[in-house]
Amino acid sequence: MKHLTCAASFAIAALPALATQYQAVPAFTGNATMGINCVHAPGTDLVTNKADKCSQFVPPTNPRIDAQFPTPPTTNNLVYRNPQSKSFTAFDGYPMVVEVEQGKCYLRNELVNTIIAERNVAPEDFTTYSYDCPNGNEESYDDSNMLYKYIVSGAFQPQNDAHLFAGVTMQMAVDYFSELYPEQTSLCPTWNAQYCINQMQLRVNYSVDGQTYSSSWDGTYVNLAAGGNAFGQFAHGSSFDIVSHEIGHALLTWNSDLQYSGGEQSAVHEAFSDMTTLAARDYFFKNLQATTNAFQDTPFGLSWQNDNEKKWWFAADRNFNGMPSRYVNFPRFDLISVDDYRDIEEASGPHQKSGVLSKFFYLLSKQQGWDIAKAYKLVLSAAKQCFNTNSDIDHAGFCLVKHANDPVLVSTLLQQVGVTPSNSGVDNLQFDIARLLDEAKYDITDRSFSYSQVDTLKVLVNGVTKIDWAKNNGQGSYSSVKSSNVVLDQGESIIELRLRLTNGQEKNAYRIVYGADTPRCVPETAAVALSSLTINGQQVNANSGYTFASLQQPVYSLNQFRAEFNTQLSNRHVNVYADFNRNRVFEEKTDLLSNELLLSQSSVTTDINFDFSSFQHVEAGPMLLRIRVDDAKQSGCAKTTTGQVVDLLVDFVQGSDVKTVEFTHQQVNDSITLTASSTGVENPTYNWYFNDQQVAQNTAVITRQMTDTTKVRVDLLSNGQVVQSSEQNITPIASPRLNFSCTVQQTQCQFSVQHDELTASPRYLWSFGDSFDTKTTRYTNEVFTFDYREYGQFDVSVDLYLDSLNAQFTATKRVHVESLPDGVTFDVNVSQQDPLKVTLTPQIGALDIIDLRWNVERVWHQPQDLKGDWSYTFAQAGTHDIYMALTLNNGAIHTIKQTIVLEDVTPPEVVTITDVDVTMDYSYWCWVNETFDGIKDNDTVNYWGNYSYGCLNRVKVNATSSAGSPIKTEVWVDVDKDGVYETNERNKYHTRLRLSNKSVNVCVVAYTDEQGSSAVPCVPQEGADSMQFKIVK
Repeated sequence: MKHLTCAASFAIAALPALATQYQAVPAFTGNATMGINCVHAPGTDLVTNKADKCSQFVPPTNPRIDAQFPTPPTTNNLVYRNPQSKSFTAFDGYPMVVEVEQGKCYLRNELVNTIIAERNVAPEDFTTYSYDCPNGNEESYDDSNMLYKYIVSGAFQPQNDAHLFAGVTMQMAVDYFSELYPEQTSLCPTWNAQYCINQMQLRVNYSVDGQTYSSSWDGTYVNLAAGGNAFGQFAHGSSFDIVSHEIGHALLTWNSDLQYSGGEQSAVHEAFSDMTTLAARDYFFKNLQATTNAFQDTPFGLSWQNDNEKKWWFAADRNFNGMPSRYVNFPRFDLISVDDYRDIEEASGPHQKSGVLSKFFYLLSKQQGWDIAKAYKLVLSAAKQCFNTNSDIDHAGFCLVKHANDPVLVSTLLQQVGVTPSNSGVDNLQFDIARLLDEAKYDITDRSFSYSQVDTLKVLVNGVTKIDWAKNNGQGSYSSVKSSNVVLDQGESIIELRLRLTNGQEKNAYRIVYGADTPRCVPETAAVALSSLTINGQQVNANSGYTFASLQQPVYSLNQFRAEFNTQLSNRHVNVYADFNRNRVFEEKTDLLSNELLLSQSSVTTDINFDFSSFQHVEAGPMLLRIRVDDAKQSGCAKTTTGQVVDLLVDFVQGSDVKTVEFTHQQVNDSITLTASSTGVENPTYNWYFNDQQVAQNTAVITRQMTDTTKVRVDLLSNGQVVQSSEQNITPIASPRLNFSCTVQQTQCQFSVQHDELTASPRYLWSFGDSFDTKTTRYTNEVFTFDYREYGQFDVSVDLYLDSLNAQFTATKRVHVESLPDGVTFDVNVSQQDPLKVTLTPQIGALDIIDLRWNVERVWHQPQDLKGDWSYTFAQAGTHDIYMALTLNNGAIHTIKQTIVLEDVTPPEVVTITDVDVTMDYSYWCWVNETFDGIKDNDTVNYWGNYSYGCLNRVKVNATSSAGSPIKTEVWVDVDKDGVYETNERNKYHTRLRLSNKSVNVCVVAYTDEQGSSAVPCVPQEGADSMQFKIVK
C-alpha cells in the first residue's frame, strides 16, 4: 500500500477535501452484449461481499425489448483478484473501490473518479456518483430508470461499468509503468518524472458538443456518451473497450508531447488507444478467478479470449449486434481502414489510418516469446521516451525500433506493414500489390536500379518459394518476372520479395494479404425463384435460396455477359454485383468507377445481358459476381426471405475471346512504328507484310522507313496458325523541315521555330535541357523566351506532334548561353542633313562572328560588310528600338538592343496672306455692289458714293502655304465698332454696317487643317497668318 499511499497523496491533493476511507464493494455491471455481470468484492467469504441484488435481478422483457435484444442477457459471476498489483493492495487488487463518507459511497478512489452527468446541470457542477451505504461496503446497485437505460443504451448501470473498467485499465498502467521505471516511487512526481499517472476523471452520460454517440478524451475528462439506439450500433460509452480506449488517449497525453492535432499524429494516438484496450482486456482476463457461471466462460467471454473470434476486435462489447468498430488483426475488414503504410492515402481519418500500427502490434504480440503485455510495454517505453509533437507513423516506427530489445524483429514487422524508418536497417524494395481474392499480383516499381542490374529474384508466400528467378538461367528476362500473380493461402499470407543486384546489393520487402475466395456476406434467403441458370452457355444449378458456384470458363470484359433463367421469373427484380475491389463485399457507390452494382433491372422474366466495357481499369484475375433475384431492389448484402442469391467465382479477363487484330501507326521523323494488338488469343504472335511481301514475323511492334503509300497487313497467329488479319494503307507524312533558333539576351533564350506550312494542328513539346529538366507544351509557333538563370551549354529539343496524322518530328540543337566580352556594342550616329537617317557602327573588337544582322522597325537586315557601317532612314521621327544580332562561330546568337529617339526637325508649315479681294453691297438695302481688289494689311476700303450703310458681301483671301496644304479662312467684323473682335462677330457677311461716324475694322485669318482656326478672335495659331483692313464712308 505504500506505493498507493504516495500516489494517493498526489491524486487526492487535486480533489476538494476528500475523505481517505475506502471500501471494496460488489456491483451490478454489464450490458446487452456482455450480459449481466455480478462483480463480487473480496471479503472473509463470498457471502458478505457478494453482489446479491445483481444476482437476483430478472432482466426486463416486453415486445420492444424482445425485438431489440432477441437474446436475453445471461446473469454471470465476475470475480477479479490481483494481489500482485501495486494498486488497491488492501483489497487484493480488486478495483471496484469506493470512498465512504458519512453513510455515502462515492465512486472515487486514488486512481479513478467517476462523475455522473445530470440533466439541467452545468458540466462544471457535475459531481461524483454516490449512493447510500450506511454499512460501508454495500453493493453499488441503482434500479432507478433501469428499464429506460437498458432500452436506450443497452446498459444497466453505466456508472458501475465505467468505474470498474477504468480501475482495471489504470491498475494495469500503474503496474506496467512501475515495472518499466522501478526507481520512481510516486505516480506523477513534480520533478524528474519518468512517467505520470493522474487520477482519471470520468464523466458518465456526457459527450462533448452534444455528440450523443461519441465518447472522447478532452484533455481533462474522459467523456462517456449516453448512446442510444437511433443507429442501432451505438450503445453506451461505458463498455470496457470504449473506457480503456479513451483512457489510452489520456495516458499518451500525460506521458508524451504528442497531441491529437490531426493527420498522422492523430492516427498514432488512435493506434495507441486501441493497443491500450487490448492490453487492458488481456490484463483483465488474466486476473479473473474461476467460479460458477463465470463471465469468462460465457460465449461472449470465450470469444473475447479466442484469437480466431473476437479477441482482436475493438468495441464488440459495445455494439448491439456484437460486431466490432475495428479489426486490430485485419484492419481492412471494416472496408475503410488500411493495414499498410503504403496505402495510407486510401484512409480518410485517423481511426482508419491507425490500422497500420495496430496491425504491427498484432503481429508483434503473436511472435514467439512475445504476448500482448510485452508488446504493450514496448509501446509504452517508445511513447514515453521518444514520441514528440510531430510523431507521425514513420517516427512512431523509429521510436519502436530504437527502444526494442530485438530491433531486427521489430524492423521486420514494421516493414511488413510498410513502415521503414531511418533506423530500420532495411533496404526496402518498392512494389505495388493488387488483391485478387485468393491470388495477389505484385509489381516491382523500384527505380533505384536498372533491369540489367538484377541478378536474382525470389518471391515467397508464407515462407514457401513461388518464384525463383536467376539471370542468364534460361528463365527469360527480368521483365517477365517483375510483375506476376501468386496464389495465396487461405487466410493471412505474407508475400516476401527478395532481390539481389549484380553488385551484391540485396533488397527485400513484404506485403500482408488476406486470401479468400468466398463472399463475406451471405444473405439469409429462403425463396427459390429458379432451379438453374445458364451463364454464357455454362449451366449452374441453383435449387436453394443461396448458391455458390465456380464458372469453368473465363468472363471477358468485352464480351456480352448473358444469364438465362430456366424458369420464367414473373417480372422479378434482378441485381448483378461484381466485387471489383476484391474485398468480398458487394457495394453500391455513387462513383461510377468504383460502383459494384452492374445491373439493376425490374420486370425480368427470362434473361439478362450486360458487359464490362466501362470497367477497363479493373484488374484481371479471380472475382466474385452476385446475382440477386428479389421482389424489389435490394442491397448486395441485404437479408431477405423473399429473394434468391447466386454467387459466382469467375476468372475475369480483360479483353475478349473473340479473335480480333488491329494495328496502329506512329511516325517519328522518317520512321514509322507499327503496333499490333488483339483479343481472343492467348500468347498471340504477329506477322507483318508490306505490299504483300513479308517484312517481319513473331513480333507485335516493328519500325520501318517509308517513302510512299504502303499497303500494310498484319496476321494474328495462334500456335503458328493464322486466325485473323487486318490491313490498311499507310501514307508517310513529308518532313516539314523542322528547325529552331535561340537568340541570347543575358541568360535568356528567345526561341523561334521554323518549318514548312502544316496541314494539321501542331503541338510542340519543348525540352530545354536545363538542370531542372524543364519541359513545356505549346500550341503555336510564336516566339517566346526561356530564362536559364545561368550561363552554359544546353541541349534543346523540340518535338512537333501532328496528332491527327500520328506523326512526330524532332529537332535538336545545343545552345550556348554565355556572356559577350565587355565593350561589345554598336554606335548610332544621326545625320545632320537628314534627321531620320542613322548610321550604325558595330563595336565588336576581335570577337569572331559568322553573321551580323540589324533589326530596325521590326525587319531584319543583313549588311554586306559584317563589321562596317550600315545606314538606315526611318519613316518617321519618334522612339525606335534597334537590335544588333551577332552569330558566333559556335552557333550562339546574341542580341544587343539600343533605344533611340529621333526628333522631328522639319520646319513648321507657314501660311502667308498676300492680299484680299473685298466685295461690298452699299445703301440701306445693300443693293449697290462694288468690288475692291488687292487690299493689303491696314488698307482702307472707301466708296465714292458716300453711302452711310453697307454690307460685307465677300472676302476672297489670296494666301499661300509653305507645304502646299489647302487653306481655309475666317473673317472677323467689328460690327459694334468697339475695337474688340468678339466670338459672335465671326464671318458676319451680309450684316448691315453703319458707316456714318467710325470705321468698321475687319480681320482675316488664313490657316490649314493641321493648324486649326483661331482659339482667340483674330489671333492665328502658330504658322497661320492674319491681316486687317478698314471700311469707311
